[in-house]
Amino acid sequence: MMRYLIVLVFIAVTMSAPVHSALIKSYDFDGDYTDTLGNGDNLVASGGSISFGMYNFDLNQGLRLNNALGDTSNYAIEMRLRVNDSLGGYNKLIDFQDLSSDIGLYLQNGAALFYTAANFGGGVTLGEYFTLALVRSSNDITAYLNGSSLGTFSDSGSQAVSVGNSLNFFEDDNRTQSEAFNGSVDFIRIHADSSTLGQAPVGVPEPATLGLFGLMLLAMRRFIKH
Repeated sequence: MMRYLIVLVFIAVTMSAPVHSALIKSYDFDGDYTDTLGNGDNLVASGGSISFGMYNFDLNQGLRLNNALGDTSNYAIEMRLRVNDSLGGYNKLIDFQDLSSDIGLYLQNGAALFYTAANFGGGVTLGEYFTLALVRSSNDITAYLNGSSLGTFSDSGSQAVSVGNSLNFFEDDNRTQSEAFNGSVDFIRIHADSSTLGQAPVGVPEPATLGLFGLMLLAMRRFIKH
């Protein structure tokens, strides 16, 4: 009997504990802008709205995340989104300079580009969802499109190191205000490194799970007493 109780407690602990330690934050837009994992600050929306598990935005509407990264020099940012209006020209995806500079991650005519450090290439299709990730490690940046690497470039100028550890998504910087697009985003995930790219988050423990765990511990105490 004691052996079975230990096994049950082990299962409860396993179910309630996050498995993917490198996945730091996940924003899944299930009705609000909170972190599914319960680890981070809420996203702050500048216009746009949530519906059917998506954040939908128009030109120069977007999201801001403060205290965004565990390490501003080493991280992975992953998002699944689509472009709804046009793939022509420059469309800003992530701004690292507090909206004060053109520096950042873009789509240029549908291809991934980090201005000014890297021309990643690749291509997305208008109106279709795609997953794009940007990874910075050891002063290098790598982009992934739908799980495939688009190449690695040096970021010797630290252009992909965020100012004040804040990130702005989809909203163009204050210098141009014309490099934006209409789109929808399914999720945004912040990772400590690239090891958990493409993996779904494990949410915070549900109250029912915690209650079950407590009942198991109580049963174990009573068993030991007898």
